[in-house]
Amino acid sequence: MLLLLPGTAFAQPVSLAEVVQTTLTNHPDIPLGKLQTSSAQIEQERLDGMLDPRVAGRIATSDEKSPTTSPFAATQTKSSQFSGSITQPLSDGSTLTGSLNYNRTKLNYPATVPTAFQSTLNPIYSNQVDLTYRYPLMRGHGNPAYHELLNAASNDERSARWQVEMLKEGLAKQAVVLYYQLAIEELNLKIAVDAISRAEKLLKYQRSREQFGLIEKADRLQADALLATRRMEKSGAEAVVAQARTALNRLMTQGSERPISPIANEPVITPNELETLNIDELIASATENRPIFNSLKARMEAANARLNAATDQHDTQIDLVGQVGSRALDGSSGKAFSKGFSLTDRFISIGVELSDTLNGKAAHAGIRQAELARQQVMLEKVQTTEAITSEISTVLNHLNYGNKTLKAAEQRVIAETRKFNAEMQRYREGRSNTAVIVQFEGELRGAELQAALQKVSLQMSSQQLKLAEGTLLTQLLDRSTQVASEDIQ
Repeated sequence: MLLLLPGTAFAQPVSLAEVVQTTLTNHPDIPLGKLQTSSAQIEQERLDGMLDPRVAGRIATSDEKSPTTSPFAATQTKSSQFSGSITQPLSDGSTLTGSLNYNRTKLNYPATVPTAFQSTLNPIYSNQVDLTYRYPLMRGHGNPAYHELLNAASNDERSARWQVEMLKEGLAKQAVVLYYQLAIEELNLKIAVDAISRAEKLLKYQRSREQFGLIEKADRLQADALLATRRMEKSGAEAVVAQARTALNRLMTQGSERPISPIANEPVITPNELETLNIDELIASATENRPIFNSLKARMEAANARLNAATDQHDTQIDLVGQVGSRALDGSSGKAFSKGFSLTDRFISIGVELSDTLNGKAAHAGIRQAELARQQVMLEKVQTTEAITSEISTVLNHLNYGNKTLKAAEQRVIAETRKFNAEMQRYREGRSNTAVIVQFEGELRGAELQAALQKVSLQMSSQQLKLAEGTLLTQLLDRSTQVASEDIQ
């Protein structure tokens, strides 16, 4: 047996939990999916910047010389100016702006203008400091452009994180299929080897009988042909095993020729356990545990936030604006600057500003787009629920009828084994022929294969049911962590 199974006898046994853990650790799809999460985090940082203070400044100088219509007017004006402002957006949608405007102005008069008709202060220094508060009464009230979009970005990040979990779930689903596919192919190979062993025994027995003249050469040739057929089937099974092993190794992103062999000892959900399962409870478990539903929930909250922000843009812009400031004018630069911070000379105003966009096509389009995004998420949730319901129903149906099939297959193996052994006894006694032995051997091999494959198929379906309700991945990763901890101890 060991010589006939060189690729399996010395293979490293691996559990399903180890395969899933290795796949999720090494597969490149996971870090690729995490980039989307990082992008959503950056969007939140960008929106946080909406409350960053904005600073502006300007320094300028000018020299203006122009003709005048008055013989007493200045013909040349030299001016230097410094202005600056800082605007702080507030989280309630209002803005607070502080500004400073400091000027130096020098007037030049023609020589014919008497001093008495010239400006008393020359050069003139002026300073103006203002504090302006703008509060939105309708559009922008409460700052939905900040809060709602920040909420949307936060939910986008949550959705992106759940989409990474969806990638993990998809990889785990592939791992389950490839893991049990390899187990099935190795069983097929083992049964092919068993069939070769029986065919060799039969051929040895036929050759012995041929030597004593108890059978004809044609009977021995039938055994030769049977052995050749079984060896050909074994070669084909080896090729399929190699392909399945390569597929599983590549899913784990490791060498395709690495010798691994599934343990495939996961329990099968029994008929008694199946009777306790309720499809509505399984769907409820899937709704709570499957990452796709959590991702859709986050997307729905993001869509609602964007709809609120878009609706706000449809309102009329009505702002309450209050301003208070100082005014200073002096022939001394220092005095003009210091007086700018006192309210001896001041400016106070309060007013209401109104603005709106006619037709509002852009706002209407934004609202419709946000509503369509909500409808899309709602339809995707319905679509996902129906798909998972069908998936769970199919697996439950397979398990219900699969257990009955497995029981019948095991009974058939017992019956076929008894039939083959009885026929071999009759053959030794000369009461049967080679063709019947060959036929019965093939039927026994088919029964063994069907029983073995049916059991592995039920193991795979049991794991797929847990995957469909959203509990398999947690169980496998917890088990893998527990095994690693025990190994360390």
